[in-house]
Amino acid sequence: MAPLSQHGADTSVLRKFGINEAYQLAMYILDQYRGTILSCRYEIPSRLASAEARLEEAVKAAIVDTIMRHPMLQVGMADATSKSPSWVQLDSLDLTQHIKWNQVGEHDDLETTVQETFCAQLDDRFPDFSVTLPNWRVTIFRQGRAPSMEVMLTWNHPQFDGAGAKVFHEDFLELLNANENGEYARKGLEVNSLRLPEAPPMLPTPIEDLKKMPVDIKYLSKVFWEEIRPSALNRDKSMATWCPIRTSPYKTQFRSFSINNAALSAILTLCRQNKTTVTGLIHGVALLAFSLHLNSKAAPAFQSSTVMDHRRNLPPAPADAPWGSSDRAVANYVTQAVHKYDSSLVKRIRSKMRPSDAAGEGEGKGKALSADLISELWAVSAQSRRQIERRLEVGLRNDLVGIFKFVTDWQKTMGDMAKRKRQFSWLVTNIGVMDGKGSNSSSSISGDQDDVVSGWSISRAQFGLSAETPAAAIEFSPVSVAGRGMWVGANWADCAVDVTLGERIMGDMERWLNQLASQP
Repeated sequence: MAPLSQHGADTSVLRKFGINEAYQLAMYILDQYRGTILSCRYEIPSRLASAEARLEEAVKAAIVDTIMRHPMLQVGMADATSKSPSWVQLDSLDLTQHIKWNQVGEHDDLETTVQETFCAQLDDRFPDFSVTLPNWRVTIFRQGRAPSMEVMLTWNHPQFDGAGAKVFHEDFLELLNANENGEYARKGLEVNSLRLPEAPPMLPTPIEDLKKMPVDIKYLSKVFWEEIRPSALNRDKSMATWCPIRTSPYKTQFRSFSINNAALSAILTLCRQNKTTVTGLIHGVALLAFSLHLNSKAAPAFQSSTVMDHRRNLPPAPADAPWGSSDRAVANYVTQAVHKYDSSLVKRIRSKMRPSDAAGEGEGKGKALSADLISELWAVSAQSRRQIERRLEVGLRNDLVGIFKFVTDWQKTMGDMAKRKRQFSWLVTNIGVMDGKGSNSSSSISGDQDDVVSGWSISRAQFGLSAETPAAAIEFSPVSVAGRGMWVGANWADCAVDVTLGERIMGDMERWLNQLASQP
């Protein structure tokens, strides 16, 4: 990546990093994690689809409006490699460093270009910390004068979480549609230089400063014992010892597949009937797939994790917060729920499987799940949902972030974690359903003419994370757009997980989800 210029001379400290921000930054500094992406396909209004200059101006103006609504898009980091990093105020942004247009050749394959760039940017690093700028960028793909474009938001996780990226895209869509009069001038914007307000921006408050995070003595003692206990005394069979943590060479493997809207609707109906959600179902399918491809000696039991957005547990946002309500904050407000699948459950599931069920093995390649396995699948999926609900019901009591407040050196902590046994075989981070319509997004038909699209909309989304070295072996990242279907992504560290295993597990997940959707 080309060197970037300093963004602004004014670097007044706004506040210290919160807990979530600090540990994510430590992972980045130690090269245990790199980038996160939420990419959306935008349908362009007819009036702009063939007017390239006006289209680019409309996009730039809406991005500027989004930046001004969300202060975390305006700030840089100071003392990033110290024990006490801070967010600092910048006086301006060079938008050429945050917005890049890619024109895809007429004879090139747009989908291939988008996917190759997606995978490459997951492993890209942001500029050196001596360059003070917000760690996010938007890459836009356009092919000729096609009526759609891909908008890829890539960011460094300390800046905000996946739910924050979802808010970015939804607000960007809203602001595109709000500009009906085509006025693209913005206060402080001169060509590609955006002068930021002189008044310090109001940053979202870290979760630990917004809500009490009580930790019971029993829970604290348990966590402390797990930290100091010698590995030889840890006989938890559910630990992911089949996948030792390896730190280098760093490379992310990413795969994804789509589920069309009809299939997704059928799956959602089944989830409701079986008292679970898509997140719970992904856990259930993953358990079956891991049980199938790993033997009982390597993995007699499993643990997994759900990344949870706690915006629902936050107090109302300040009345003058530019982002409005707490659930619309571009910030870091996630924690996790832990799931365990004991050896008796895993043994029972394996007893109902045949070796030929494994994708790519023998004559049974691609076999469907039996009725017995489907019954086990729904039971596990419902159990996972109940565990998530219980975690949400207790709020932030005995939450992992509450324990994190005792950490004084995140780089040392994360470095030590990479030397231990891996805990989770898989993780699910589902940012949910995106509103892809926005306002003024419609079409009309006049005679024999093609549809005239009068507003912007989002037709699909894809969410992906770079490999997290000390975290789960494989991380699943589903996202859906209302009325448009779902994409399921998965990542793993190339140096830790065999590519064939990752691809077979993803193949199982795609095939079994479609099997469920096609059930009469």
